[in-house]
Amino acid sequence: MEKQKRKNNMAWHRIKTKFLIGVLILLSPHTLPGTYAEPPIENDCLAYAYTSSEDHYFLLKSNSSGFGTNITIEHNCNNINVIVDGNFSISGGNSSIIFNLQPGLHNLTIQTPFENISIYNFQVYPNRLDWVFDFEQFQLRNVDFNEYITLNVALAKANWASISSILIVFVLVTYVYWNLINSYVDRNFCEEVVK
Repeated sequence: MEKQKRKNNMAWHRIKTKFLIGVLILLSPHTLPGTYAEPPIENDCLAYAYTSSEDHYFLLKSNSSGFGTNITIEHNCNNINVIVDGNFSISGGNSSIIFNLQPGLHNLTIQTPFENISIYNFQVYPNRLDWVFDFEQFQLRNVDFNEYITLNVALAKANWASISSILIVFVLVTYVYWNLINSYVDRNFCEEVVK
């Protein structure tokens, strides 16, 4: 009987020990002192720049290029300054800024209240719409363009090409079917020769 009591006490002691260890493990993160850290600095200022040419947009970054001479800077900062090639160019409030930049290689710096964004060696190419404008200007000046082929000749060549391609396809398809039919007839039918 005493042996039985001793076994029960040992079992009860094991259960209590495991329970206490489990409680200590669960409560240990709450009892350890937490580390102190400064709250993150609220940087609510986001700024980026791009150029556009028709339906294409080009983000500005160092050692790259883009089409379109109108540079758009979207931002939500209180104040922003733009420096182009070391010279102050434009300043603006809490909205987008659009300014013109001549074609060529440029260095830009966008100064926000929290950081300076530097863009080096950005190549600006003219907008495609400007090239169309230049072409129309040449036409208005009656500049003689060498027309290599007239529209009527191009249409006639396109018509001849379509007719000749139809004929070539017809001949090839007829030839292939003719050979298929002849091989089928030769394999499946025999001719009777009468003397």
